[in-house]
Amino acid sequence: MEILMFVKEGELLFSLPRTILLSQLTSTLRHVEGMEQDMSQLTGWSPLILCMMYESQKEDSFWKPYFDVLPKHFTTPMFWEESDLKALEGTDILSKIGKEEAEATFENEIKPLMTKYANLFDATVHTLELFHTCGSLIMAYSFNDELQKTVEEGGDSEEEEEEEDNGLISMVPMADMLNHKTGYNNARLFHETDSLQMKAIKDIKEGEQIYNTYGDLCNADLLRKYGFTDEKNEFDLVEIDGPLVVEICCPDQDKAIVDRKIEFLMEEGALDECFVIDTTHEIPLELIVSVHVLSTTLDEFEKMQEKQKLPRPKLTQEAKKKVQTILEKRMARYPTTLKEDELALETTVQLNKRNALIVRIGEKKILQGALATLASMPIKRHTDMPEQNTKKKQKK
Repeated sequence: MEILMFVKEGELLFSLPRTILLSQLTSTLRHVEGMEQDMSQLTGWSPLILCMMYESQKEDSFWKPYFDVLPKHFTTPMFWEESDLKALEGTDILSKIGKEEAEATFENEIKPLMTKYANLFDATVHTLELFHTCGSLIMAYSFNDELQKTVEEGGDSEEEEEEEDNGLISMVPMADMLNHKTGYNNARLFHETDSLQMKAIKDIKEGEQIYNTYGDLCNADLLRKYGFTDEKNEFDLVEIDGPLVVEICCPDQDKAIVDRKIEFLMEEGALDECFVIDTTHEIPLELIVSVHVLSTTLDEFEKMQEKQKLPRPKLTQEAKKKVQTILEKRMARYPTTLKEDELALETTVQLNKRNALIVRIGEKKILQGALATLASMPIKRHTDMPEQNTKKKQKK
């Protein structure tokens, strides 16, 4: 969306009444006898997806004009052909697409309600394809309504508290018209009691685009969620998964002992599902600590466990070699080299393959930079590595 006149920071761009928001609390499905209770048993996005499947195909729906202008086709990997998905080999996107899990949700949660309320749903209209479309619309265009609560007063479970903190996931007509471009965010949606207001968060000159932000996302997440990438993305990153670290550090260790080490590291907040390396190319200190602990003998580990102390993240010769091997093995997952990808990008025009190349190039550059950083790091002796007390990380 292009601005037609100079706008000052803080100026209102547009205001949206709350009555136009689409959620499980505003859909007409809520008023069907028994439906509200049934929807409360659904998980994740299922309640909103069910509402969207219903409202989008209902000719007299209040939101029908809104659905008519929303995209019907998507460039996210969820909808790619197998030949295009091969271009994502080596990235972590393939394991995060979640198509099989989504289809299981359709079978186990959505279809039973469609059968129960057969007078409202038609299996030839409210299909798996429509389910995927609605899920993708939520992924790309929904907002968390920070002031709306899904929990009735008196609810006190941990899950309910989390829902209250996050707000209610909703579709917001017009607010979703603004695009995202990394580093260009100049507008933000503010949640007021009776409206949602889009305001400029910096001066916007006449003729400039208005950009909302989808968050500080790497290209892999931009592609998976929204179907595009930014060639210059300061928030790019690459993930080093925990199983790879364990594989390199514990090739011949007893599984029970390895499991104890993993549990200890997780309790102490040093090991998670993955380690993240960003465009600074810095080696995560938690990765170095995890390498030390996973590489210990049983006696060394039991002493460490007894004291509840982790070693400092000092880079010994052994640790440096193992971190190098971890990074090289992560790089080896890609079927092509960085140079080959950069050359291919110069001539590739097909959108999906071009986006896949941009993701791979960004990740490979980070891995290459991390290897260079590691090579420049000085070696520390074991005697230079006093133990340190650690505290378990708080859950978010």
